[in-house]
Amino acid sequence: MLYVDMDLPQGALLPAADAQENPGGIVFDAAGLVIEDGRVSGWRDLSGTRVARPATPNEGHARQETLGARPVLRLRDGVNCGFALEELALQAPRFSVAVMFASPMGRASTLMTLNPREGRDYLFLSEADGVVELKFRDGVAGLTRPTAHSEGCFSLVCASVEGGKMKLAVNGETPSGLAVPSGLEAGFHDLFIGCRSDRAGIKKTLGEAQIARLWIWPGEDVFAGEAYGKLTALWQKEAAYGL
Repeated sequence: MLYVDMDLPQGALLPAADAQENPGGIVFDAAGLVIEDGRVSGWRDLSGTRVARPATPNEGHARQETLGARPVLRLRDGVNCGFALEELALQAPRFSVAVMFASPMGRASTLMTLNPREGRDYLFLSEADGVVELKFRDGVAGLTRPTAHSEGCFSLVCASVEGGKMKLAVNGETPSGLAVPSGLEAGFHDLFIGCRSDRAGIKKTLGEAQIARLWIWPGEDVFAGEAYGKLTALWQKEAAYGL
């Protein structure tokens, strides 16, 4: 059983997920944002073993808000509200991520970045003009899908990469695929949530959104087994039906 040593809003007190519904992965839920002296000082994952620190330009900008009764991390347009999980190890050149978020303006911009410790060709997931994109920094083309946001509702975006092969899906749809020249490599990476890196500036990559939950699967393809179906079922239960 998981014990969290913090006060949680009522909306975070969800029933325990049945084992058959658990998609696994490392999970950052917005109820786990660590608040000290009125400031968000970190983001603890659901296992309680990992804490993402504020990105360097995030100097107290992050806020925990609620959408309905659901805790969310508020991202602000042009302001770095992001977090970093350092030295995430990929034993194989394979990685998956899913984000449950609301984006009433259709411009969440950067949702997630996987930045290699060696090299500069990072992988990022972003939204602009109501379209979500999975792309490598140095890539000519990325994989895109339209999002369908309704006011006060969450969307679910799920992506996987194996080398230069990408897959992307929105709201439980069949994933689309694309092969690109750039490729993910095994090794240590820094994971950024809500921003690109620890660099200041690059404000055009910072958008407006509310992130409720982020899952990551280092070394796994979330579409390969039952995890994607379980993830979609959890999104439908928790977000679409307002739990």
